[in-house]
Amino acid sequence: MARRKKTEWAATVVYCGPTVPGVAKQFTIYKGGIPKPLAEAIRKNPAMGGLVIPLDQLPDAMRQLREGSGSVYRLYRLVQAKT
Repeated sequence: MARRKKTEWAATVVYCGPTVPGVAKQFTIYKGGIPKPLAEAIRKNPAMGGLVIPLDQLPDAMRQLREGSGSVYRLYRLVQAKT
């Protein structure tokens, strides 16, 4: 997985992963960057970074999660297994 630069999260993004108490709630929208707890969690578990996506990609991500297939779904399951 390619590493994301901080500037990639400067726009409006949404976290599509499973809710992780104290870190991030599923489908939370962030403007102008992500919070420190989420950034720390991404450093520890890089798969979470793939679940922070641009807002315009949310419909496709939700479809993948609903259908149980695709890259977002695979990353979701990886994060879910580690939390």
